[in-house]
Amino acid sequence: MNTTHYDIVILGGGCAGMQLMHQLIHHDQYNGESILIIDADKAYLQHKSWCFWHSSEPNTYDSIIHSTWNKLSIGFSSGIKKELIKPYRYSFIKSETFFDFHFEEINQYQQVKYSNDAAIAIKKGETDFFIETNNEIITTPALYSSYWNKEKVLNDPSIFLQQQFYGWEIFTEQPVFDSTAAILMDFGITQAYGVNFAYVLPYNKHNALIEITGFSAEEYSVEFFEEVLRQYIQKMWNCTFKIVKIEHASIPMTNYSFNRFTEEGAIAIGTAAGMVKPTTGYAFNRIARDSVLLANHYFNKEIPAEFSHNRFKFYDRLLLEIIKQRPAKALHILMQLFRKVPYRQILRFLDEDSSLIQEAVLFAKLPKKDFIKQVLKNGE
Repeated sequence: MNTTHYDIVILGGGCAGMQLMHQLIHHDQYNGESILIIDADKAYLQHKSWCFWHSSEPNTYDSIIHSTWNKLSIGFSSGIKKELIKPYRYSFIKSETFFDFHFEEINQYQQVKYSNDAAIAIKKGETDFFIETNNEIITTPALYSSYWNKEKVLNDPSIFLQQQFYGWEIFTEQPVFDSTAAILMDFGITQAYGVNFAYVLPYNKHNALIEITGFSAEEYSVEFFEEVLRQYIQKMWNCTFKIVKIEHASIPMTNYSFNRFTEEGAIAIGTAAGMVKPTTGYAFNRIARDSVLLANHYFNKEIPAEFSHNRFKFYDRLLLEIIKQRPAKALHILMQLFRKVPYRQILRFLDEDSSLIQEAVLFAKLPKKDFIKQVLKNGE
């Protein structure tokens, strides 16, 4: 079996693998280092999209943003509440555009290779990793991996819920959508098992992505999602429509302690590194920031630090426990949050960019009994 050497190998060609590759080749100190991306799962074939909020400053992915909104809406039984989120924007990127962007970069750099081969075994030597694939042995001193063991996480005593979502991109002949604001959460839908809400990205007055999302340990059926979708579209717009595209996925919501390094000693990235925010499922921005740090670490010959526990992990665990054990209370807490706190303050908090004082002000507006009760229950 042939042996090939690369300066850097990335296992997984999804959101994290591609963002890391981008940061490496655009780093000031990049000097033609050879990079191999191994993507056995063919992540580019998965129909998904990414949303994130960001400031109006230039963004790495500005050129491929499909739609962006300066306002967000939250739906309650009493109606929709819309707010300006300045200094943030809420943006949407389609997976097809995201992967086209990165494959174009791969084609421009002869030193960067992409493969759909599979890593069968990984061993770490004194200076290099040895990766056995179906076709060859690959060696590298720098290995990054987005692979994670779901079974191991499920068997851990940590909380494991799922953010399940199913949606349709639809086209309507009549101009029915308010394209000035994305609906982040509309709680006025059927509540079953966990916490459910509708999510709407109106690209224009005729075209929108409408999803039903559930935070739950229970598996939701496609039939359930489709029924709730039909009911929601009928209630909100009462229109005929054509389904252009279907999205269906599940994101882990867990307080499992992901490590900076895999069992084989590779540097973990993406979900494997805990980049998915446990209580929201948002990961794009966190992966972007981590990719910048990892590129700096590589070129400065530094080992990235292990994750440290912080207060945000405590906040996430507390809410996950309430969602799992008392979903009706969790729904009440979320609705109170968006009723009483300006959306931009919530976004700053979810970005883990808030101060203790700002968090104290935010928590003061929430039902304190529910949190105190859960904290006391944890201490039993």
